[in-house]
Amino acid sequence: MGTFIPCLLEYENQLFKNYKDLIRNRNLPIIAIGGFSGTGKDTVAKFVQEYFQREMGILLKISSAGDFVRKIAKESGYEEKRIDEFMKFIKETQNQEFAQKVDIEIEKKALKQALLTGGIFVGRMAPFAIGTHGITIWLEVSARIIAQRLSQDKFRSEYGMNQNELVKRIKSRDETDGMRLEEIYGISFRDKKNFDLVLRNEGFSINELKSIIKKLLISKNK
Repeated sequence: MGTFIPCLLEYENQLFKNYKDLIRNRNLPIIAIGGFSGTGKDTVAKFVQEYFQREMGILLKISSAGDFVRKIAKESGYEEKRIDEFMKFIKETQNQEFAQKVDIEIEKKALKQALLTGGIFVGRMAPFAIGTHGITIWLEVSARIIAQRLSQDKFRSEYGMNQNELVKRIKSRDETDGMRLEEIYGISFRDKKNFDLVLRNEGFSINELKSIIKKLLISKNK
């Protein structure tokens, strides 16, 4: 099949046409980890990276949506010291057409890098963009649990916030972001039947979470 995002199909075909030999000869796996903010994507990505390095001697690069935004900023003429300014502009801009172009460009870059070099890709849209080209993991967590995690994380802007207020904000944010992204990409976040793993990432100990991820990776690499 390939990517699950309809608007990337033409671009995907171009990649296979232009980089056929590089894609065919790629010897590193692709893993895509998605989910909304606070679902544990970065934690799972580190587990996956550790597994491949320990069990197979392979060091896979972890790439996030933020990494690709930074690349787009540089391509748009922003110096390194002004990249945060660009990222803030993308977040706050009222120019929806420009914001949509940036969103789609992020997934194009992720798909291209995945097909050419392999690796671990982290972001809400990553499993949709990668599709059947790799192992796809989708994480879900209740708004209440996310609020607890964010309000207790000193490195988050939500640190110390009232959790009831934060729950409302998270639900509103995810609904708004979900509707916007579904419109842009022509997908549904409710349609996850083709993902390799959809995990309600709450109530597990670290060891239990590692065990679940390890079983998936073993089954997909037989």
